[in-house]
Amino acid sequence: MGRLGRFRHIALRTYASIDTRIRPPRGEPACNICGCKLRRDQTLWSQRELASCSVCKSTLRFRSLMAALQLRLYGGLEQALARVAPDKGVVGLGMSDASVYSYWLEQKFSYTNTFFHTRPYLDIRKPGTQYLARNDFVISSDVLEHVSAPLDSVFANLHALLRPGGVLVFTVPYALQGQTVEHFPELHDFEIIGKKSDRQLINRTQDGREKIYTDLCFHGGDGATLELRLFSLPDLLAHLEQAGFQNITVHAEDHPEWGIVHTDRMGAPVSAIA
Repeated sequence: MGRLGRFRHIALRTYASIDTRIRPPRGEPACNICGCKLRRDQTLWSQRELASCSVCKSTLRFRSLMAALQLRLYGGLEQALARVAPDKGVVGLGMSDASVYSYWLEQKFSYTNTFFHTRPYLDIRKPGTQYLARNDFVISSDVLEHVSAPLDSVFANLHALLRPGGVLVFTVPYALQGQTVEHFPELHDFEIIGKKSDRQLINRTQDGREKIYTDLCFHGGDGATLELRLFSLPDLLAHLEQAGFQNITVHAEDHPEWGIVHTDRMGAPVSAIA
């Protein structure tokens, strides 16, 4: 078992050990994923990527993402995901979802977490026919900023994964105004060379020109997670509408009882209905 596999095995064993019958004291904020206590320092709750649940180590991004899904599926946030009654008639699909919440989605729904580099595979640029038009929900958290263009087809494929009435819930870092910034606007045939801070991207454009880029931004430190763009919210909404999505919602509201407090709303989850 590889390093990632060992980590995932330990993480899933940890989540499975959570006793979902135990509830935090009345009125005390809890994690809307596992239902356990949040860390006492409330300033941690608003840090998008900082683990602030005392048990499952959920972040604001993960809690707000699952809150958006719960609001779409149930119309409210009455209980933590870990305490929701299983409904295997609901089919869901994840795109490299974190085990913090994918474990519970697997327990509650007919849910499959997919990956770009390992099984079960899903390349959103060319999704397999086995995934099309069969999902009640699709989740994508901080993935789309790493997917190569054209974006119109990417959002069209996201729509194609869903049944009519199915919901897409996703996060990406975005600016509230302006236009999407493509870091490599002529990206075509490229490779990444070097290591760590010395990495470079060498791109050969469609007309044969070679361009070299330095000062690359990687999320998580893996070359496969190169940031290709910074979205703008207006462009995101336009892509969703063009792909046929309706009832588009930006979930920037606070739910302090579930540890969801946004001080920086650039990156709050977005949901839309197919």
